[in-house]
Amino acid sequence: MAWESVRANGGSGGVDKVAIPAFQAVAHEELKRLHEELKQGTYRPMPVRRILIPKKGKPNEKRPLGIPAIRDRVCQQALKNRLEPIFEPLFSECSFGYRPGRSTHQAMRKIYREMMDGCEWIVDADLRDFFGTVHHGPLIDMMAEQVSDGRILKLVRQMLEAGYMESGKKHATPSGTPQGSVVSPLFSNIYLNRFDHEMTGRGYRLTRLADDWVVLCKTQAEAARALRDARTILESLGLTLHPDKTRITHIKWGFEFLGYKLKRGKGLSLPRGKVKKQPKMNIYAFPKAESVQSFMDTIRARTHRRVPLTVFQLIDSINPVIRGWGNYFRKAHVRKLFNRLQRWIICSCTTRLTSG
Repeated sequence: MAWESVRANGGSGGVDKVAIPAFQAVAHEELKRLHEELKQGTYRPMPVRRILIPKKGKPNEKRPLGIPAIRDRVCQQALKNRLEPIFEPLFSECSFGYRPGRSTHQAMRKIYREMMDGCEWIVDADLRDFFGTVHHGPLIDMMAEQVSDGRILKLVRQMLEAGYMESGKKHATPSGTPQGSVVSPLFSNIYLNRFDHEMTGRGYRLTRLADDWVVLCKTQAEAARALRDARTILESLGLTLHPDKTRITHIKWGFEFLGYKLKRGKGLSLPRGKVKKQPKMNIYAFPKAESVQSFMDTIRARTHRRVPLTVFQLIDSINPVIRGWGNYFRKAHVRKLFNRLQRWIICSCTTRLTSG
Protein backbone atom coordinates (compact mmCIF):
# COMPACT_ATOMS: atom_id res chain seq x y z
CA MET A 1 0.00 0.00 0.00
CA ALA A 2 2.80 2.41 0.87
CA TRP A 3 4.63 1.72 -2.39
CA GLU A 4 1.49 2.27 -4.46
CA SER A 5 0.99 5.64 -2.75
CA VAL A 6 4.60 6.68 -3.31
CA ARG A 7 4.46 5.63 -6.95
CA ALA A 8 1.25 7.58 -7.52
CA ASN A 9 2.74 10.74 -5.98
CA GLY A 10 5.86 10.52 -8.16
CA GLY A 11 8.85 12.70 -7.44
CA SER A 12 12.61 12.40 -7.91
CA GLY A 13 15.03 10.03 -6.23
CA GLY A 14 17.23 10.58 -3.21
CA VAL A 15 20.96 10.31 -2.57
CA ASP A 16 21.10 6.84 -4.16
CA LYS A 17 19.88 8.38 -7.46
CA VAL A 18 17.22 5.65 -7.83
CA ALA A 19 14.11 7.18 -9.41
CA ILE A 20 10.55 5.83 -9.41
CA PRO A 21 10.86 3.91 -12.75
CA ALA A 22 14.11 2.24 -11.67
CA PHE A 23 12.66 1.25 -8.29
CA GLN A 24 9.50 -0.07 -9.94
CA ALA A 25 11.58 -2.44 -12.08
CA VAL A 26 12.85 -4.18 -8.92
CA ALA A 27 9.98 -3.27 -6.58
CA HIS A 28 9.15 -6.87 -5.62
CA GLU A 29 12.70 -7.63 -4.45
CA GLU A 30 13.20 -4.21 -2.82
CA LEU A 31 9.93 -4.34 -0.87
CA LYS A 32 10.72 -7.88 0.32
CA ARG A 33 14.18 -6.78 1.48
CA LEU A 34 12.76 -3.69 3.18
CA HIS A 35 10.16 -5.86 4.93
CA GLU A 36 12.86 -8.20 6.27
CA GLU A 37 15.07 -5.34 7.45
CA LEU A 38 12.18 -3.81 9.38
CA LYS A 39 11.30 -7.15 10.98
CA GLN A 40 14.89 -7.87 11.99
CA GLY A 41 15.65 -4.31 13.11
CA THR A 42 18.49 -3.84 10.61
CA TYR A 43 16.84 -1.09 8.56
CA ARG A 44 18.81 2.16 8.39
CA PRO A 45 17.42 5.15 6.48
CA MET A 46 19.76 7.00 4.13
CA PRO A 47 20.40 10.74 4.49
CA VAL A 48 17.98 12.86 2.53
CA ARG A 49 19.14 14.77 -0.52
CA ARG A 50 18.84 18.46 0.29
CA ILE A 51 18.16 21.08 -2.35
CA LEU A 52 17.35 24.75 -1.97
CA ILE A 53 14.21 26.04 -3.68
CA PRO A 54 12.87 29.62 -3.90
CA LYS A 55 10.29 30.62 -1.34
CA LYS A 56 6.87 31.39 -2.78
CA GLY A 57 6.63 35.09 -3.50
CA LYS A 58 10.26 35.57 -2.40
CA PRO A 59 12.47 34.47 -5.32
CA ASN A 60 15.58 35.87 -3.63
CA GLU A 61 15.09 33.70 -0.54
CA LYS A 62 15.60 29.94 -0.42
CA ARG A 63 14.21 27.20 1.77
CA PRO A 64 15.66 23.69 2.16
CA LEU A 65 13.80 20.71 0.77
CA GLY A 66 14.78 17.19 1.82
CA ILE A 67 14.25 14.42 -0.75
CA PRO A 68 14.39 10.89 0.75
CA ALA A 69 15.38 7.83 -1.24
CA ILE A 70 12.42 5.95 -2.73
CA ARG A 71 12.79 2.96 -0.36
CA ASP A 72 12.93 5.32 2.62
CA ARG A 73 9.87 7.14 1.30
CA VAL A 74 8.02 3.82 1.16
CA CYS A 75 8.99 3.13 4.77
CA GLN A 76 7.84 6.59 5.83
CA GLN A 77 4.53 6.14 4.05
CA ALA A 78 3.98 2.78 5.75
CA LEU A 79 4.74 4.39 9.11
CA LYS A 80 2.33 7.23 8.36
CA ASN A 81 -0.39 4.72 7.40
CA ARG A 82 -0.11 3.11 10.84
CA LEU A 83 0.36 6.24 12.98
CA GLU A 84 -2.24 8.52 11.41
CA PRO A 85 -5.32 6.55 12.63
CA ILE A 86 -3.85 6.58 16.17
CA PHE A 87 -3.25 10.33 16.40
CA GLU A 88 -5.99 11.69 14.15
CA PRO A 89 -8.76 11.41 16.81
CA LEU A 90 -6.54 13.35 19.23
CA PHE A 91 -6.04 16.39 17.02
CA SER A 92 -7.95 19.61 17.60
CA GLU A 93 -10.77 20.84 15.38
CA CYS A 94 -8.77 24.03 14.76
CA SER A 95 -6.07 22.09 12.84
CA PHE A 96 -6.63 21.71 9.09
CA GLY A 97 -3.26 20.92 7.52
CA TYR A 98 -2.36 17.52 6.09
CA ARG A 99 -5.31 15.76 7.67
CA PRO A 100 -7.72 13.41 5.88
CA GLY A 101 -11.03 15.07 5.05
CA ARG A 102 -9.74 18.57 5.89
CA SER A 103 -8.71 21.34 3.55
CA THR A 104 -7.61 24.94 3.20
CA HIS A 105 -11.09 25.95 2.07
CA GLN A 106 -12.56 24.61 5.32
CA ALA A 107 -10.04 26.68 7.28
CA MET A 108 -10.99 29.80 5.31
CA ARG A 109 -14.70 29.18 5.91
CA LYS A 110 -14.03 28.92 9.65
CA ILE A 111 -12.16 32.25 9.59
CA TYR A 112 -14.94 33.90 7.58
CA ARG A 113 -17.61 32.73 10.04
CA GLU A 114 -15.58 34.10 12.94
CA MET A 115 -15.17 37.45 11.23
CA MET A 116 -18.89 37.62 10.57
CA ASP A 117 -19.37 36.92 14.29
CA GLY A 118 -17.54 40.15 15.09
CA CYS A 119 -13.92 38.97 15.37
CA GLU A 120 -12.18 41.92 13.74
CA TRP A 121 -8.77 41.75 15.45
CA ILE A 122 -6.27 39.21 14.17
CA VAL A 123 -3.09 37.76 15.60
CA ASP A 124 -1.11 37.18 12.42
CA ALA A 125 1.91 35.11 13.49
CA ASP A 126 4.80 33.28 11.92
CA LEU A 127 7.01 30.61 13.48
CA ARG A 128 10.73 31.01 13.00
CA ASP A 129 12.19 27.99 11.13
CA PHE A 130 9.62 25.56 12.55
CA PHE A 131 10.69 22.48 10.58
CA GLY A 132 14.31 23.16 11.45
CA THR A 133 13.80 23.64 15.20
CA VAL A 134 11.48 20.79 16.23
CA HIS A 135 13.18 19.02 19.14
CA HIS A 136 13.44 15.26 18.65
CA GLY A 137 13.20 14.26 22.33
CA PRO A 138 9.88 15.99 23.10
CA LEU A 139 8.40 14.81 19.79
CA ILE A 140 9.23 11.17 20.54
CA ASP A 141 7.91 11.59 24.10
CA MET A 142 4.62 12.87 22.68
CA MET A 143 4.41 9.87 20.39
CA ALA A 144 5.32 7.49 23.25
CA GLU A 145 2.16 8.59 25.06
CA GLN A 146 0.15 6.72 22.42
CA VAL A 147 2.69 4.25 20.95
CA SER A 148 4.24 1.72 23.31
CA ASP A 149 6.18 -0.25 20.67
CA GLY A 150 9.82 0.67 21.16
CA ARG A 151 10.69 -0.48 17.64
CA ILE A 152 8.43 2.17 16.16
CA LEU A 153 9.88 4.89 18.37
CA LYS A 154 13.39 3.78 17.41
CA LEU A 155 12.42 3.92 13.75
CA VAL A 156 11.09 7.46 14.18
CA ARG A 157 14.33 8.55 15.84
CA GLN A 158 16.37 7.01 13.01
CA MET A 159 14.33 8.94 10.45
CA LEU A 160 14.78 12.19 12.32
CA GLU A 161 18.53 11.69 12.78
CA ALA A 162 19.30 10.34 9.29
CA GLY A 163 20.96 13.61 8.31
CA TYR A 164 21.17 15.15 4.88
CA MET A 165 23.59 15.34 1.96
CA GLU A 166 24.45 18.68 0.42
CA SER A 167 27.30 19.42 -2.00
CA GLY A 168 28.67 15.92 -1.45
CA LYS A 169 28.92 16.26 2.34
CA LYS A 170 26.80 14.63 5.02
CA HIS A 171 25.37 16.84 7.74
CA ALA A 172 23.82 15.77 11.03
CA THR A 173 20.26 16.69 12.01
CA PRO A 174 20.21 17.05 15.81
CA SER A 175 16.86 18.83 15.53
CA GLY A 176 14.11 19.44 13.01
CA THR A 177 12.18 17.37 10.49
CA PRO A 178 13.04 17.53 6.78
CA GLN A 179 10.59 19.46 4.61
CA GLY A 180 9.66 17.10 1.81
CA SER A 181 9.49 14.04 4.02
CA VAL A 182 6.28 11.99 3.86
CA VAL A 183 5.91 11.93 7.65
CA SER A 184 7.01 15.50 8.45
CA PRO A 185 3.47 16.95 8.21
CA LEU A 186 2.17 14.29 10.64
CA PHE A 187 5.09 14.94 12.99
CA SER A 188 4.34 18.67 12.88
CA ASN A 189 0.69 18.09 13.81
CA ILE A 190 1.73 15.85 16.71
CA TYR A 191 4.25 18.41 17.94
CA LEU A 192 1.82 21.34 17.76
CA ASN A 193 -1.19 19.44 19.10
CA ARG A 194 -0.55 20.67 22.64
CA PHE A 195 -0.41 24.25 21.37
CA ASP A 196 -3.77 23.75 19.62
CA HIS A 197 -5.51 22.36 22.69
CA GLU A 198 -4.05 24.86 25.14
CA MET A 199 -5.03 27.82 22.96
CA THR A 200 -8.56 26.59 22.25
CA GLY A 201 -8.90 25.51 25.88
CA ARG A 202 -8.36 29.13 26.88
CA GLY A 203 -11.16 30.20 24.55
CA TYR A 204 -9.10 31.52 21.65
CA ARG A 205 -10.31 31.09 18.06
CA LEU A 206 -7.19 29.49 16.60
CA THR A 207 -6.96 28.30 13.00
CA ARG A 208 -3.82 26.38 12.06
CA LEU A 209 -2.55 24.72 8.91
CA ALA A 210 0.89 23.16 9.56
CA ASP A 211 3.08 25.98 10.91
CA ASP A 212 0.79 28.76 9.59
CA TRP A 213 -1.79 30.00 12.07
CA VAL A 214 -3.94 32.96 13.06
CA VAL A 215 -6.13 33.81 16.05
CA LEU A 216 -9.25 35.93 15.54
CA CYS A 217 -10.38 38.10 18.45
CA LYS A 218 -13.19 40.53 19.20
CA THR A 219 -11.03 43.16 20.89
CA GLN A 220 -7.48 44.42 20.64
CA ALA A 221 -6.93 43.53 24.30
CA GLU A 222 -7.95 39.93 23.65
CA ALA A 223 -5.58 39.79 20.67
CA ALA A 224 -2.69 41.07 22.82
CA ARG A 225 -3.49 38.46 25.47
CA ALA A 226 -3.71 35.70 22.82
CA LEU A 227 -0.31 36.65 21.40
CA ARG A 228 1.24 36.66 24.86
CA ASP A 229 -0.19 33.24 25.73
CA ALA A 230 0.78 31.78 22.35
CA ARG A 231 4.37 32.95 22.80
CA THR A 232 4.54 31.33 26.25
CA ILE A 233 3.16 27.99 25.03
CA LEU A 234 5.42 27.90 21.98
CA GLU A 235 8.51 28.73 24.03
CA SER A 236 7.71 25.76 26.28
CA LEU A 237 7.90 23.65 23.10
CA GLY A 238 11.24 25.17 22.13
CA LEU A 239 9.70 27.27 19.34
CA THR A 240 9.88 31.01 18.77
CA LEU A 241 7.77 33.53 16.90
CA HIS A 242 9.37 35.49 14.08
CA PRO A 243 9.65 39.06 15.45
CA ASP A 244 9.36 40.70 12.02
CA LYS A 245 6.44 38.60 10.77
CA THR A 246 4.25 38.47 13.86
CA ARG A 247 1.75 41.26 14.44
CA ILE A 248 -1.70 42.23 15.62
CA THR A 249 -3.83 43.74 12.89
CA HIS A 250 -7.42 44.75 12.17
CA ILE A 251 -9.64 43.51 9.37
CA LYS A 252 -9.83 47.04 7.91
CA TRP A 253 -6.07 46.84 7.30
CA GLY A 254 -6.25 43.24 6.16
CA PHE A 255 -4.06 40.21 6.65
CA GLU A 256 -2.65 37.37 4.55
CA PHE A 257 -3.20 33.70 5.23
CA LEU A 258 -2.69 30.57 3.10
CA GLY A 259 -2.12 32.55 -0.09
CA TYR A 260 -5.19 34.76 0.41
CA LYS A 261 -5.51 38.42 1.31
CA LEU A 262 -8.51 39.14 3.53
CA LYS A 263 -9.66 42.69 4.04
CA ARG A 264 -12.74 44.79 4.70
CA GLY A 265 -13.85 46.66 1.59
CA LYS A 266 -16.11 49.60 0.87
CA GLY A 267 -19.03 47.46 -0.22
CA LEU A 268 -21.26 47.83 -3.24
CA SER A 269 -21.18 51.19 -5.01
CA LEU A 270 -24.87 51.08 -6.02
CA PRO A 271 -27.82 53.28 -5.12
CA ARG A 272 -29.37 52.18 -1.86
CA GLY A 273 -32.63 51.29 -3.58
CA LYS A 274 -30.93 48.77 -5.85
CA VAL A 275 -29.12 46.88 -3.09
CA LYS A 276 -31.43 44.05 -2.04
CA LYS A 277 -29.28 42.79 0.83
CA GLN A 278 -26.32 44.59 2.33
CA PRO A 279 -23.87 42.24 4.11
CA LYS A 280 -23.04 42.88 7.76
CA MET A 281 -19.35 43.21 7.00
CA ASN A 282 -17.90 43.89 3.57
CA ILE A 283 -15.15 41.29 3.83
CA TYR A 284 -13.32 40.29 0.69
CA ALA A 285 -10.85 37.49 0.06
CA PHE A 286 -8.65 37.45 -3.02
CA PRO A 287 -5.28 35.99 -4.03
CA LYS A 288 -2.41 37.96 -2.58
CA ALA A 289 -0.02 39.61 -5.01
CA GLU A 290 2.71 37.00 -4.49
CA SER A 291 0.28 34.20 -5.37
CA VAL A 292 -0.69 35.89 -8.62
CA GLN A 293 2.94 36.57 -9.50
CA SER A 294 3.93 32.97 -8.78
CA PHE A 295 1.14 31.73 -11.06
CA MET A 296 2.19 34.05 -13.87
CA ASP A 297 5.84 33.05 -13.49
CA THR A 298 4.90 29.36 -13.81
CA ILE A 299 2.82 29.98 -16.94
CA ARG A 300 5.57 32.16 -18.39
CA ALA A 301 8.15 29.42 -17.82
CA ARG A 302 5.98 26.79 -19.50
CA THR A 303 5.28 29.00 -22.52
CA HIS A 304 8.87 30.10 -22.98
CA ARG A 305 9.77 30.46 -26.64
CA ARG A 306 12.84 28.26 -26.38
CA VAL A 307 10.82 25.28 -25.19
CA PRO A 308 9.98 23.19 -28.32
CA LEU A 309 6.28 22.35 -27.93
CA THR A 310 3.37 21.72 -30.25
CA VAL A 311 0.00 23.38 -29.68
CA PHE A 312 -1.39 20.32 -27.91
CA GLN A 313 1.72 19.88 -25.79
CA LEU A 314 1.54 23.52 -24.76
CA ILE A 315 -2.11 23.13 -23.73
CA ASP A 316 -1.36 19.94 -21.79
CA SER A 317 1.52 21.71 -20.06
CA ILE A 318 -0.36 24.74 -18.75
CA ASN A 319 -3.83 23.27 -18.15
CA PRO A 320 -2.92 21.52 -14.84
CA VAL A 321 -1.44 24.78 -13.53
CA ILE A 322 -4.51 26.80 -14.52
CA ARG A 323 -6.90 24.19 -13.16
CA GLY A 324 -5.08 23.78 -9.85
CA TRP A 325 -4.63 27.50 -9.21
CA GLY A 326 -8.18 28.29 -10.30
CA ASN A 327 -9.71 25.60 -8.09
CA TYR A 328 -7.73 26.82 -5.08
CA PHE A 329 -8.90 30.45 -5.41
CA ARG A 330 -12.31 29.85 -6.99
CA LYS A 331 -14.21 30.82 -3.82
CA ALA A 332 -12.50 34.21 -3.56
CA HIS A 333 -13.44 37.50 -5.25
CA VAL A 334 -11.66 36.73 -8.50
CA ARG A 335 -14.07 37.30 -11.39
CA LYS A 336 -12.22 40.33 -12.74
CA LEU A 337 -8.83 38.81 -11.93
CA PHE A 338 -9.67 35.53 -13.69
CA ASN A 339 -10.80 37.45 -16.79
CA ARG A 340 -7.59 39.48 -16.79
CA LEU A 341 -5.43 36.38 -16.34
CA GLN A 342 -7.32 34.54 -19.07
CA ARG A 343 -6.59 37.32 -21.55
CA TRP A 344 -2.95 37.37 -20.44
CA ILE A 345 -2.61 33.58 -20.92
CA ILE A 346 -4.14 33.72 -24.41
CA CYS A 347 -1.81 36.56 -25.34
CA SER A 348 1.22 34.67 -23.99
CA CYS A 349 0.34 31.46 -25.83
CA THR A 350 -0.42 33.31 -29.07
CA THR A 351 2.93 35.09 -28.92
CA ARG A 352 4.67 31.79 -28.22
CA LEU A 353 3.02 29.98 -31.15
CA THR A 354 3.35 32.76 -33.70
CA SER A 355 7.01 33.31 -32.87
CA GLY A 356 7.68 29.56 -32.99
